[in-house]
Amino acid sequence: SLTEEDAAAAAAADAADAKRRDRAIAEAIPTDQKALFAAPVDWASIEKHDVVRTKLRPWVAKKIVEYLGEEEPTLIDYVASCLMRRAKPEEIRRELALVLDDDALVVVVKLWRVLLFHAAKAGQA
Repeated sequence: SLTEEDAAAAAAADAADAKRRDRAIAEAIPTDQKALFAAPVDWASIEKHDVVRTKLRPWVAKKIVEYLGEEEPTLIDYVASCLMRRAKPEEIRRELALVLDDDALVVVVKLWRVLLFHAAKAGQA
């Protein structure tokens, strides 16, 4: 039978594997904006695993606070609803530009990388 030490070692190995898998997923995501925005999105996995609500919405909320200094529930809802209806990144950027100006593109590029990362992770689940 497994000792506590064996169990801890197995858990550590699993965590290291998960970290490696995450790194491999992240490295496969394009960094070039054009390629990133053109990359296919696994919306089915995103919806099946409730990724917008559980992962992306909190990320967007954190970024909005980072850039505006306060939570903007209306803006957070807007971005989440865009993602729920599979909006294109350019549409989200245009709306965010009204509030974030030039930072909108930076935020949407990061958002799209996070979206593709969680889509790939959900797809493996």
